[in-house]
Amino acid sequence: MTTIDLDVREMIPRERHSKIFDLLAGLGAGETLKLINDHDPLPLRYQLEAERPDHYRWNYLEQGPERWVVEITSRAHVFDARPILRSGGEPFSAIMEAVSKVGDDEIFVLYATFDPVPLQGVLAEQGFRYVSDQIGEDDWRVIFIRQ
Repeated sequence: MTTIDLDVREMIPRERHSKIFDLLAGLGAGETLKLINDHDPLPLRYQLEAERPDHYRWNYLEQGPERWVVEITSRAHVFDARPILRSGGEPFSAIMEAVSKVGDDEIFVLYATFDPVPLQGVLAEQGFRYVSDQIGEDDWRVIFIRQ
């Protein structure tokens, strides 16, 4: 799988997080960002866990005191069904195709315009548990995790 190396030690501190988040957003499931920093990036980990729960595996390769190296690996297959739903389409077959690619240590993240209760039942029969969060007026994020 792909690994992207990012050494932020020479970057302006206020620009680091935006660069890191841009790269993380582009990772597919199983792809890794290897972050090299001059301090423990633990606040970044807390932010990721708060904003994107269960999306990443975090593995320290080096732990200071002057150089910290962390592998941040994406575990998430993300599918945004909102455009399909808002245009009146039916995303079920595309969702099931995306779910079929989810491995044992990976998650499926669905964005929808409503809480997809019927889909939650279908995927529960396939061994997934889920956490559903309303993130906007008609925006939902549902994280499906294999049990």
